[in-house]
Amino acid sequence: MKPAAYLFLGFCLSLVFCFGYLFFNQTGSAQRNARLQWEYSAIVTVYSFSPYKDRVNKIYGMAEICYLQTNGCRRTEIKHELDYGTYLQERAEQESFQTRKEASARASEIAFQKAVWQMGNEGWEIVSEPNLNFEFVNVDDYNKFDDKSVLFKRENTKAVYFKRLKTQ
Repeated sequence: MKPAAYLFLGFCLSLVFCFGYLFFNQTGSAQRNARLQWEYSAIVTVYSFSPYKDRVNKIYGMAEICYLQTNGCRRTEIKHELDYGTYLQERAEQESFQTRKEASARASEIAFQKAVWQMGNEGWEIVSEPNLNFEFVNVDDYNKFDDKSVLFKRENTKAVYFKRLKTQ
């Protein structure tokens, strides 16, 4: 064969390989968008029952997780039960309003820690500062409502936001 024929054959093969690469290796725009879809959630409130209610031996702390969805928020509540008697014994303190308030705050902190652990365990990544105000809720009001968000003032609301890649 003549050198011109080799050159022409090489040029044709290069075009075929180039066309094949561009044609068969393209990713559709829907596939590109599907790769980077995120899910979002937040720990929106952390609270316990008001410490001046009936004297009971169990103190509960709760953290509320909101999974953001197109039709609203799917809520999950994480609870922690603190044995108040054990709490007092460990600290060698007497029962008072102040110790009950501190125990309620501690139960809320542990509920918050459990919520963060659960989110991390499910593959969620924190994308905001973990800065929340722990609140107290009246037990009677708590039992009245299924949607606990009505119990909280939404002025200066802070939440801890999370994201993770959406799995298809």
